[in-house]
Amino acid sequence: MPNRNYLAGRRKEYKICTQLKKKGYDIVQRSAGSHSPIDIWAIHKKKREILLVQSKPDNFRLKQEEIIIKQNISLNGRFEVRFEVR
Repeated sequence: MPNRNYLAGRRKEYKICTQLKKKGYDIVQRSAGSHSPIDIWAIHKKKREILLVQSKPDNFRLKQEEIIIKQNISLNGRFEVRFEVR
């Protein structure tokens, strides 16, 4: 049986996915089992937007969140998107 932290994290990720779908994102996917900074990715075709999300517990400190955003803000607007099936 998975540990409580894993189950709570997975539950939150599914909640975020549901919220994104309600906001009009066409494709929403968890990166299950990943140990990367990206837990969820979503594509909004109409807005031409790809959203990368790192999920954290509700009690995560605002200061820690600001640090993570600052470390990754350089990703915004810097990449071309290419789709492949392999």
